[in-house]
Amino acid sequence: MTEEKEPSIPVPRIPKGRMETLTDGIFAIAMTLLVLSLEVPTLPSNPTPTIINDYIFNLLLPQIGIYIISFAILGGFWLNHYVFYGIKHVDNSLQWLNIFWLMSIAIVPFSTSLMSTYGQYQFAEIIFALNMLVIGILYYSLFNYALNHEMLYEQVLPYANMIKRSNLLLPVISLIAILISFITSVGTILIFLLVPVLLNIRNMANKKKQTE
Repeated sequence: MTEEKEPSIPVPRIPKGRMETLTDGIFAIAMTLLVLSLEVPTLPSNPTPTIINDYIFNLLLPQIGIYIISFAILGGFWLNHYVFYGIKHVDNSLQWLNIFWLMSIAIVPFSTSLMSTYGQYQFAEIIFALNMLVIGILYYSLFNYALNHEMLYEQVLPYANMIKRSNLLLPVISLIAILISFITSVGTILIFLLVPVLLNIRNMANKKKQTE
């Protein structure tokens, strides 16, 4: 007699709505908390124009610049999270990857505040760049996992390899920023402005290909 095979238990397909809701919430909180990196100064009762100018140009403007860069990076990743609309369903592993990715997103207000306060020191630059590196690696892993486990809609597959390559953008820029920090501490964070710019260029290229 031949042994009867036990019927395989289908893997449950988890709707992705809760993952998207959690992601939107974390981004909203993290982007709001970034404003805490802007410190209100404690000035003398009768500050001189020299003291005020020193505060504006040496403290306030660098803090605003770091705030804008961090906000633009998070905004770019929130906008590019639309690629997950190309995912049909999720599983527990993908949800955990997303949770770890959101954990790295939630740390951005801290690394930004560190850069605002100690931006002249290399350790602050490296911590900020490492934060960006982890965000980029986990973001790449999320899409790569969905692709390898056949979770993408068929319409997304022709663009999958291009999306994967562009998702390496932040990790590469982060590694470059870390290397530059060993050479100079001036303007290292400015390299991260390339992230939202290049992500938008990628999006425009995608739209152009879709309309052709």
